[in-house]
Amino acid sequence: MRKPSDKAAGLSPAERTRLWREERQRLGLVKLELWVPPGAKADIQAAARSIITASSRGPALSRNPDPPQGPFQMDHVIDTDWSVKSLAQALSETRLLRDGELTARVLEGSEPVLQITMHEFGDLPIFLSVGAEQIVVSALMWPVDEQKDQAAFNVFLLKAQKLVPLSNFGITTVAGRDYYEIFGELTCKTTLQTVIIELRMLAENAIRAAEDLRENFAAAA
Repeated sequence: MRKPSDKAAGLSPAERTRLWREERQRLGLVKLELWVPPGAKADIQAAARSIITASSRGPALSRNPDPPQGPFQMDHVIDTDWSVKSLAQALSETRLLRDGELTARVLEGSEPVLQITMHEFGDLPIFLSVGAEQIVVSALMWPVDEQKDQAAFNVFLLKAQKLVPLSNFGITTVAGRDYYEIFGELTCKTTLQTVIIELRMLAENAIRAAEDLRENFAAAA
């Protein structure tokens, strides 16, 4: 799997969005916008997720024709908790990933963390930690002090997170500075396939949030 570029590591949310769009276009995907009644929103989102999941196995996105096999595939580890290191090993060996889709490395510390670079999303970094009962995956968005009208935006964010499937928003402190973050949670007893789906969904939501949330907030203000 390819290594993340140094240039991409410092990209802004807008630049990551541009790279993400270019990657979608390179894969032959097209953007569709739907206007639906409020009551149909949940059904449309569920149908869209089903279509995306099914299409990810097709030729447009899947570059590996070999079916999953080996020790770290769909149904590996359901009764045994994952650890950061076992997940790093599993991601390096699995055939469930597309060629060059991501790079994972363990960041050692008092509590090890897995840094996952999502190459198809502008080298977006995602951080994965494993606790006693759950796996948490998260991505930083932008510094809180760069957000205009923070109090109003925070209320807007809490209301808007229902529209972002399978992810939540929060604020975390990194090196003494507060950042907005997007995160998802999984049980420690889950399949590798589910972990990979969560990583892809979080990356997708992080890119969408960087573009749509601020624009929608500005329009509503």
